[in-house]
Amino acid sequence: MAKLLSLLDSIEAIAACHDDRDVWDRYSWVYVTDGVPLVKAQIYLSCSEDEIEPVVNEEGEEHPAFAVEHGLVTYLEAATFADVLSVQKRQQPLSQLEDYAAALEHYAEQDAFLDRGEFYSGGNAPQPLPGISRDLYAEYDLHLMTCPADRIATAARATAELLQIGVADALARCRRLPLVLGERIDARERDRIEARFASISLPLQRTTHVSFAWQTGR
Repeated sequence: MAKLLSLLDSIEAIAACHDDRDVWDRYSWVYVTDGVPLVKAQIYLSCSEDEIEPVVNEEGEEHPAFAVEHGLVTYLEAATFADVLSVQKRQQPLSQLEDYAAALEHYAEQDAFLDRGEFYSGGNAPQPLPGISRDLYAEYDLHLMTCPADRIATAARATAELLQIGVADALARCRRLPLVLGERIDARERDRIEARFASISLPLQRTTHVSFAWQTGR
């Protein structure tokens, strides 16, 4: 059901997606309260269905009915909104809400990313911070912590398949727990690995590296 969000809720909703493709699939446009600082604005994330049958507002512009009902205006495409958050996050991993608001407002006004003089290029990825993902979306570590003796062979076959190693090597690793099965992986890979081990009734320990600094205390 359509609802109005705060900037924080909107940012977290975008970051809760698996990846850029998931953002594209879930959301189309970001609509905001006109003439209000972004940190105080009410925000609506539209989906593709919302855009199919737009209505005309008082200015003669076509927008989703929910946006027109609440007097909202077009801000950015959802995919662009996510890109701006990503660039800000990669420049300053510990950014707070006001930092993201400034980056978004700069892009909306200048049609350019806010350059804080710290943007990396090529293969120069930032050093990961404990508990914080490297880019916009959460990352995960998965470990096999325990394995009954009668399940080691089964676990070894699954490990060999997952890590693309020999069964003998996998068997040795399954006898020397904990076993790292994923490190700083995305949500899609997390789901794939967890599903594989759930199918053989072996739960994994998950560690989440959250998207934003303000989420670490939750």
